[in-house]
Amino acid sequence: MLLKENSKKPFFIVALAFSFILSLLFLQRRHDLSLPRSVGQIAHSVTKPKSDLKDAAPPSSKQTKLPEASIKALQNETLGFEKIYVINLPKRTDKLDAIRMAASVTGFNFEVIEGQNGADMSPKALPGPFKESDMRDNIVGCWRSHMQAAHNIVNNRLSSALIFEDDADWDVSFRAQLLNFATGSQWLLNTPSGTTPHSPYGDDWDLLWLGHCALAPIETDPRRVLFENDPSTTPFSHRFNLGKIPDMSHYDNTTRIMYASDGGTCLYAYALSYRGAQKILFHLSMSYYHRPVDFGIHDMCNDHSRNFRCIGVFPQMVDSHRGAGSSSKDSDISHGQEQDRKKGFSYNIVRSTRLNVGHLIEGKMDEVESQWPGEVPEMDDDIKISFRETFED
Repeated sequence: MLLKENSKKPFFIVALAFSFILSLLFLQRRHDLSLPRSVGQIAHSVTKPKSDLKDAAPPSSKQTKLPEASIKALQNETLGFEKIYVINLPKRTDKLDAIRMAASVTGFNFEVIEGQNGADMSPKALPGPFKESDMRDNIVGCWRSHMQAAHNIVNNRLSSALIFEDDADWDVSFRAQLLNFATGSQWLLNTPSGTTPHSPYGDDWDLLWLGHCALAPIETDPRRVLFENDPSTTPFSHRFNLGKIPDMSHYDNTTRIMYASDGGTCLYAYALSYRGAQKILFHLSMSYYHRPVDFGIHDMCNDHSRNFRCIGVFPQMVDSHRGAGSSSKDSDISHGQEQDRKKGFSYNIVRSTRLNVGHLIEGKMDEVESQWPGEVPEMDDDIKISFRETFED
């Protein structure tokens, strides 16, 4: 939902008082979301083993409705996280401009993490011998850029951060989607009913995987959160993925689901908690490692001995955008066959924010366009949320 500025100027005193109150609320919110500062407090926040994920609370005692404090937190300009980062190579000012515009019309702000050039890195800085190939320097640079995001979280002791790659795109209803996602993640994380977790997304998570090109569920965990009649769900015929995805044969064309994830591929958008960032740095930077970074994060979710708790959504809420013009500028890692594209598109996004920026700047929500008109529900249709504890028959 877009917030429109009030055209009437408030009186100075009222504005000053309002700003003071907001400042107090902001400071209190930072205090509430900040991660434990002492070793003793951090020890109390250690993740439970994954075997406890689905047994920690009876179904009837788990949160199925967001508390007011969580809703308010999700309305801030970092979407309920302590910070938002975008990874961007300094030479790709075009990508930075585009994602800055998309963020501006969605109502959130971000800081830039400067993407790394793998060719500039000393071999001594690498955790293992990355395979020699034409793409090696790009793979190394991508790995280090994502490690820098985790490093920043740990260095600044952030409770959480949302990380975007600079070609990411999302639906114009992204903020409303996040309200539903937070409802689902609190339930999947066994948040007791009637309580307010520190994070609006629930506590004791390591990674929230919002944007990917495939994301598998834990096969032994039947729990699903269903969002039925969701107008932002990509129709079956337009879904594009590059790996293992959930079995969606039990659901109709407009159902999105959430689940505990066993790992995925592509890192268009994901959130890390402080503890999640610590684990990423330990396993993928301090320990022996030499593969593309999304493979490593997949392994973090997949290797249950690491107690790395991942929550995912499918179809994805964030995917990659391909702009108008030469296709050679799509990726900073690989170079496909060059084509001249008259109009841009985004994978798996119904009402692309980037493709609708012009309408959103003008506040013309009634002119927002779908990539697949006539194949999805209207934007104002009601979404039904339900919670499933057992496997489908």
